[in-house]
Amino acid sequence: MMRRIIGAVLLMAASLMASAALAAMSATHPALSQNLEARPKKVVLLPPQVFVFELSAGGVPTRMSDWEAMARGNLTAAATRLARESRLFELVPTPQLTTAELDQLDAHIGLYDRVAQSVFIYGRGEQAAWAHKKNEFDYTVGPGLAFLREQTGADAALIVLGSDFISSGGRKAAFAAGLLLGIVMPLGQSFITAGVVDLTTGDVQWMSFDSSSSLDTRTPADVDGLMRALYQTWPGTR
Repeated sequence: MMRRIIGAVLLMAASLMASAALAAMSATHPALSQNLEARPKKVVLLPPQVFVFELSAGGVPTRMSDWEAMARGNLTAAATRLARESRLFELVPTPQLTTAELDQLDAHIGLYDRVAQSVFIYGRGEQAAWAHKKNEFDYTVGPGLAFLREQTGADAALIVLGSDFISSGGRKAAFAAGLLLGIVMPLGQSFITAGVVDLTTGDVQWMSFDSSSSLDTRTPADVDGLMRALYQTWPGTR
């Protein structure tokens, strides 16, 4: 479900972002920005869908399932702890789901993947031709996740998606050798997005994006910094 965001969005983000690490970017539904009292009070955290790859010396990515488990655990822990410490909202875990409900969840996370790509490209209104999308913020995944509201009492769901390409030792050595020859080889790059979706309507209320060439999602401290940066774009926090 994440291949599109790994391929299209990550590569586009990397080409647009020159610095090694940038402050998080965000897009917010105008209704939420204009009425902070409408912010959700209780949010269910869906299982983070972050995919981790190792880049070989030749730049070939290999998916690393054990690294993914570490990254997803780090993201779950950081998202939960920082939401509590910052008092953004009460964050609760995903309840036990039936097979049919898991299929429904997976389908909507896949849809959210496509929506996140659209929000990143158009919804932030950074291009003149799409500036109107900041106010015409009509992104939605539909009401198919309403069953989570019934089971948890949550107002919304927090979805964390992304990818992390980590350079192997061979890739770093090739990078250093390339510099001696005047050749710049790309190293690892991460692209992570977090978003809040209303569980009744499916409307996207907020999304935040972060791209970095230095983040390592296997490292708890790195993930803490990432989630803190993403959360700092939540309406009313600055």
